[in-house]
Amino acid sequence: MSETLVGRLFDGPIDVVGDVHGEIRALMVLLWKLGYDRRGNHPQGRRLVFVGDLGDRGPDSPSVVEWVRDRAHEGKAQAVLGNHDFNALWASHGGQMKPELSWLFDEARPYEHRGKRVPQALVRGRKRDEILDFFASLPVALERDGELPVRVVHACWEPGAVERVRAESDVIDLHRRERQRIDDAIRDGGVSDPLERKLMHQNHNPVKRLTSGTEGRSAEPILINNEPRWERRVAWWPEYGERPLCVFGHYWRTPLPNEGPEYHLFDGVPRNALCGGWATCVDYSAGKRFKERLQHDFDGTYRTSLAALRLPEGMLYFDNDDPVPLLGLDGRPAFGGAA
Repeated sequence: MSETLVGRLFDGPIDVVGDVHGEIRALMVLLWKLGYDRRGNHPQGRRLVFVGDLGDRGPDSPSVVEWVRDRAHEGKAQAVLGNHDFNALWASHGGQMKPELSWLFDEARPYEHRGKRVPQALVRGRKRDEILDFFASLPVALERDGELPVRVVHACWEPGAVERVRAESDVIDLHRRERQRIDDAIRDGGVSDPLERKLMHQNHNPVKRLTSGTEGRSAEPILINNEPRWERRVAWWPEYGERPLCVFGHYWRTPLPNEGPEYHLFDGVPRNALCGGWATCVDYSAGKRFKERLQHDFDGTYRTSLAALRLPEGMLYFDNDDPVPLLGLDGRPAFGGAA
């Protein structure tokens, strides 16, 4: 799909889709609302761009990944590598086997939420290998210039990290080399604090920085997969400058009731507004629908959404809501609000 880890984004009209996380039904509904058929054809020749995190947590990750892969091979879609997609690749090369990956690997313990098994369709053998090959083919970022320059990345557009990956083509090889470089710096600098070492591996490795963002110390532990973490996500977008437009995912734009501060990075920002500078997040938290379904009083109505940003029109589409214009920081439609 891309010869380097910074690929060329489609020219022309595109629809940039947020983190799908195995929610195949939501994806099909969103595509219908956008005017695509089930094979990704659009009567106006539009094309799709996915911000990563195609799998994990949702009920049918294999179907989502295979659908996007097939459309990418046909030239109808592009995708960048998300942190969950990268985690699958890294696990296949001996890295940490996270429980979300039980849909791919027998070695991963079954994925649970508060003691309840999260249903996930499984894939093994040749189909699993083909999915991993597709992940390995994905760029970490996409960009274009022209009349409407656009950047797409899963978590964080950090210029220095982008330049460090621009000439690379193998994300696993690059990740290994960067890990070794950071380990050498930790050893030479005598860094003894385990959390500081962890943050160095997160923030100084361009693969991690672009796919899972900048992190800092948390005053309180954050439970991820029932395990406490002391690092927190840091909002980078308020410092992002004026154009090109940067579209990203990753950051759970829709909080659920009783979620902690790590789920509230967009408090005070209208649901359909730019997040800061000329950057906007299109992850409206469809990846948390498994939590909603496990609630004893769930009635089939989701708070979270799967969303897409239509460009150049600047309209946001949702699988479970009406389309709305993307607003600028002044509260006006950022692109004129044409449907």
